[in-house]
Amino acid sequence: MGCRRVAVVSGLLLGCAREPAKVPEVRFVDVTEESGVARKTPTYDAAVGDFDADGAPDVYVGNHEYESVLLRNDGSGHFENRIGGSGIDPLGDKHGTAWTDANGDGLLDLFVSLGAFRGKGTKANPFYWNRGGGRFERAGDDVGLEDPSGRSRAVASFDFDRDGHLDLLVANHATPSRLFRNRGDGTFEDVSEKTGVSRYSAEAVTWTDYDADGNVDILFLTNSDGMRLLRNDGGRRLVDVTEEVGLDPWLEAGGVAFGDYDDDGVLDLYVSRGWGYVPHAYDDGAGTIRFALFGKSPRGFDFESPVADGGTIRAELYQQGSPAKPEQLRCGESGRPSSHAFACGGEEAIAAEAPAIEPGYALWRDPEPRKSCDSCPESYSWHLRWTGTGDWNESGILRGGASPKLVGIAGGPKRSGALYRGTGIGTFERVEAPGLAPTVNGQGAAWIDLNNDGTLDLYAVDTAADGAPSQSQLFLGDGRGGFVLAPVDSGATPRVVEGRPASVQHADFDRDGRVDLFVANGWGAPPFNRGRYALLRNVSPERHWLEIDLVGSASNRPGLGAWIEIVACGRKQVRHHDGGRSDLSQSIVRPHFGLGDCASVEALTVRWPSGAVSEQGDVEVDRVVEVHEPAWERG
Repeated sequence: MGCRRVAVVSGLLLGCAREPAKVPEVRFVDVTEESGVARKTPTYDAAVGDFDADGAPDVYVGNHEYESVLLRNDGSGHFENRIGGSGIDPLGDKHGTAWTDANGDGLLDLFVSLGAFRGKGTKANPFYWNRGGGRFERAGDDVGLEDPSGRSRAVASFDFDRDGHLDLLVANHATPSRLFRNRGDGTFEDVSEKTGVSRYSAEAVTWTDYDADGNVDILFLTNSDGMRLLRNDGGRRLVDVTEEVGLDPWLEAGGVAFGDYDDDGVLDLYVSRGWGYVPHAYDDGAGTIRFALFGKSPRGFDFESPVADGGTIRAELYQQGSPAKPEQLRCGESGRPSSHAFACGGEEAIAAEAPAIEPGYALWRDPEPRKSCDSCPESYSWHLRWTGTGDWNESGILRGGASPKLVGIAGGPKRSGALYRGTGIGTFERVEAPGLAPTVNGQGAAWIDLNNDGTLDLYAVDTAADGAPSQSQLFLGDGRGGFVLAPVDSGATPRVVEGRPASVQHADFDRDGRVDLFVANGWGAPPFNRGRYALLRNVSPERHWLEIDLVGSASNRPGLGAWIEIVACGRKQVRHHDGGRSDLSQSIVRPHFGLGDCASVEALTVRWPSGAVSEQGDVEVDRVVEVHEPAWERG
C-alpha cells in the first residue's frame, strides 16, 4: 500500500514517500454561454439550492452592488434568471448568502448579508420566506434578525442547539459577529453575547462537527486573531480550542474545508493560505501594468518606460473602489488632470522628487534616462505614489510602462495550503500528503469527489491578485492518502484573466451523476472586480454514484449536521452534511458519493442531529435515495 501520510513534527518530515497511484481521469467543459448563466459582474460568492423544490439545484448570486440573479435550473443544466417578480430585492451592498429552511416547510428561504457603508451607516439584512411558486416574501422588522451596524460578510445556517430549527450565523468584518437562534415560531433571538460569538469579527466562517459529539462547531477566519476553532458546548456557549486541538491560528487563512480525505471516518481539515487583498503590480508583458495597493502611506511602485520623447503613460486610477477625483491627481509638477483617466508625459511629467499632494496620486518621471546594463537600451524611471490614509485601497491601470517594483509595502504571502488530519480523539495533526503541494493564493477550497472513484478530491481556488490572471488547482485523491494534480487541460481549472474567483460551488446541475462546478469570478478592487461566471460541466468517464436526499422531522428539514455512512463493496465512506457550504455562503445540496466500479451499496446509515438513526441495506446505485428521519423522542 505504501505510505498514507507524512507527519510534520518540529519542521521535520517523518515517514516515507511513494509514487502516487493512478487515478481515474477527470474532464470538464465550459458551458457558461449555452447554459444561460453568462454574466460579468462584481460578486463575493454564490449559493446553490433547489428553491422551487423540483429536484434540480438552482443558484443565487448577489453580485455585490449590482443586480442579483436567481438562476432557475430547468433540470438539464440550463438556467433562466427569475429575480424579476420573485419578491427578492436585487439591489444592495451584498456579500455572503444563505439558503435555509427556517420554518421546516421544505421550501428554501433566503438570507442576504449586507455591508453597512464601510461602518459609516446602518442597514437591515433581508430575510425572505419562500412562499412557493418562485415567490418570496420579505420578513418584517419583528423577525429578530437586527444587526444595523454589522459589516456583514459571511453567512452560515445550522442547528446550533439541536432543537430541530435552523439558526443563522453572520460573520461581520470589524464589528461583532452575530448568532441568531431560531425560536421555531417565525422569529429569531440574538444569542451572540451569551454564546460568545460577539467576541469575534470575521471575514469568513464555516461549521462542522470536528469531534463527532453531535454538536455543530464553528471555525472563524479573522483578521486580528487568525483562524479560530470554537467548540460548541452543548448549544450553550462556544469555547476557543484552536491551539488545544493542534491547529495553527493562521492569519493568512484564506479558506478552509472539512472532509475525510483518508477514509478513516474522521474529519480532516484543509486550510488554503493566502490573502483576499494582495498588494500587487502586474506587468502583462504588453505594456500594461495593473495594480492594487494596500498598506501604510505613502505606498506605490516604480516602473520603466521606453526612452522615446520621455514616453507617455496613460493612467486610469481608482481610490476606495471609485474613480479618483481630479483633486486627488497630479502629473509631475503640472496641474491636476481633469478626470481619473488621463495621459502623463513629456516635460510636464518631470520631477526630481515626489510632487506634493495630500491625499492623492502623484505620477512622475526622472529627468534623465538610464541604462540598467551596458548593453541594455535606455529607459526612463517612472514613479507612482499614493499619499494619505484610508481603510480600503488604491487601484488602477497604467499603459506604456513595464517592470513594476512595489515601494513602501510588501507583496503577498506565501502561496500554499496546510493539511490537518483528524486523529479521532478530538485533535488534529498537521501532515504532508504526497502530491498535495498547492501554489495558489488561497481563498476558497472544497472537498469533492469529481471523478466518482470514491475518494475525495481537493479543489483549491486561486484568487490571484487584482489585475493578475488566476489558475486554480484540482488535486485528485489517489485512494491511498495521496494526490495527483489534475492537468490544466482537464478543463476543471480554467485560467481567469478578468476578475478574481473567491470560492467554488458544486452540484450535479444536469443530474447525470457527475458533480459540476460553478465559479463566480467577481472578487477584487475596481476595475478588476467584474469577472465572468463560469459553469463547468463534468464530462468525466461515467462511474457509479449515489446521492442522498435527507428529509428531517425531529431534526431540521434538510438534515444539515447529519452524519452519513455508506459501505460499498466492503469500503466505507463518511460525510458530514454541511450543505456544501463555502466560507462566505450557505448552499444546500445533496451529499454525493462516488462509487467507482462498485455497483452495489451494502449499507447506508444516517445519524440525525436529533439522535435518531436510519439504516438501509442493498441500496440501488446511480440514483438519488430519499431518506426520511424515523420517529424519535429526544433524550
